[in-house]
Amino acid sequence: MKLSKKVIAAMSASALLLTAGIFTSCTEDDDDTEGAISGSGKNYSINYTNSNDSIYRCWNTTTFKHEGELVKITFNDQTTSTHNGALGFVWDLGKSSAAINNNTVTLGATDANAKNFLIVGFRNQSSGLQYYVSKFFNVTDLQADNFGATSANKVTTHDAGLAKSVPCEIDVTNGWKSAGISTIASDKTITAYVDIYPLFENSTYGVPYSSTNKYTGDEVGAYVVDIYDSDPTAEGFTGTPVATTTVSPTVTGYSAEPTQNTLAVYANVQPSKTLSGSWNLAKDYAAAEAVEE
Repeated sequence: MKLSKKVIAAMSASALLLTAGIFTSCTEDDDDTEGAISGSGKNYSINYTNSNDSIYRCWNTTTFKHEGELVKITFNDQTTSTHNGALGFVWDLGKSSAAINNNTVTLGATDANAKNFLIVGFRNQSSGLQYYVSKFFNVTDLQADNFGATSANKVTTHDAGLAKSVPCEIDVTNGWKSAGISTIASDKTITAYVDIYPLFENSTYGVPYSSTNKYTGDEVGAYVVDIYDSDPTAEGFTGTPVATTTVSPTVTGYSAEPTQNTLAVYANVQPSKTLSGSWNLAKDYAAAEAVEE
């Protein structure tokens, strides 16, 4: 959401609040022409009806730069046959021109503002929640199908992605897979807690669901995506993840503690469907609030 300088000059701060009704985080990197996502700080939500015959995609960039995050993602108004869209969470979001480049790869990106990022997405199918994890490079159109990365432009390593001049994808999970969550609550919600954290020496990140040390020395630079069916930070919690994906260092590009990069929330809404849900950023890893521009 962008307001022109003329509009801002003509409206007082109080008038803006009365008009909007609720503060919505907006940055130059947002892409949500319909204003489907609302919220700010650590809480975002969507309740949008797509009346078009194509998928509506929306993206809201937070004002935080963290190394990782525990995120609660909730779908509302769900049944066993519901598939009305997807809710995603983006981390390690940065510009292609500023990507970590350990091996001095010649960058293929020609647009200095093209985006690189990791994403985990969720959808509800008849068997329950499914998820995927991917890394994208050189993204310039957030509305494009699969962020513009075609099947012909899939790569398998960070360096290969850097060398590309077009949008490309590393499909970490090889498509959608079961998230291990199928129970729809009595209020018709279905919820996943996704814990995203890097592995490096002396790291204390990640929910301590067991006494096992997550870092063993072999995975430095990797990211772990743990999915829980209940709040792993709740008092007395003793469970374990219902699904886990490890993103290897050859995909992340890191060989040590990662850079604190921007976080974002993402959704797509199927044609003639209504998608209602929310994101709550519940636990920060190396939290440092970025300056909002």
